[in-house]
Amino acid sequence: MSDRRWSILATREGEASSRRFRLSARRVLGTMLPVGLLLAAAVFWAGYRSGTGSTGSRVADLETRIDSLTEENAKIQLLAARMEEIEASYERLRAVMGGEVVPSARDILLPPVRSDGDRETPPRAAERRPSLWPLVESGFVTRAFGDTVPGEGPHPGLDIAIPVGSYVRATAPGVVREAGEDALYGRFVQIEHADDFRSVYAHNSWTFVVAGDSVEAGEVIALSGNTGRSTAPHLHLEIFRGGTRVDPLPFVSDRL
Repeated sequence: MSDRRWSILATREGEASSRRFRLSARRVLGTMLPVGLLLAAAVFWAGYRSGTGSTGSRVADLETRIDSLTEENAKIQLLAARMEEIEASYERLRAVMGGEVVPSARDILLPPVRSDGDRETPPRAAERRPSLWPLVESGFVTRAFGDTVPGEGPHPGLDIAIPVGSYVRATAPGVVREAGEDALYGRFVQIEHADDFRSVYAHNSWTFVVAGDSVEAGEVIALSGNTGRSTAPHLHLEIFRGGTRVDPLPFVSDRL
């Protein structure tokens, strides 16, 4: 079989003459093969580089997603813990409303419920500052002084869960400074005591005193309720000393 030849005509622009180059098929193949191999290698390298870059991008994207999921998981865990706390408070509240008193999660010892045959020992004359538990019945503390929740500042007093209509009494003898109702405290009573003490009883359903009345320690001044900015029946107690709010619990938690 004779060797095929290839002719290539080359003409310079603007000239009529041309040159002919004759190449054998073997030479053409010998020239094209290395060029083809080089092109194939270039294509392979470009694809490899593209794939490596794409893999790196996918890895970075996955790492970002993992970080995001980790953050979301932490938020979910915090929310779950908060929900468990709310559910526990709700169950204790249900128990109180049903007549069964459940100990507070804060291990606060609350006064027991008195029976009709019990006699209350009146406070000594020297005890003119808040010292009595503000309720005739027991209850449990749902929010203590200084507690915080998202979106609110420190809690200014003591919240005690108790059924609506429970007797609210003065923690010490004094004079009613104000008795009324507003959007925040609902129906409230404010009493001035000796030694520059003052107490506030809020969210009541009814009040029995007016401004200027003198009250004795333990005297019933209101019925507990759910008025004002309140989400469940309870008594909100605040104690001021010299115009500054103080924690009521050390004053009123140890005796009836």
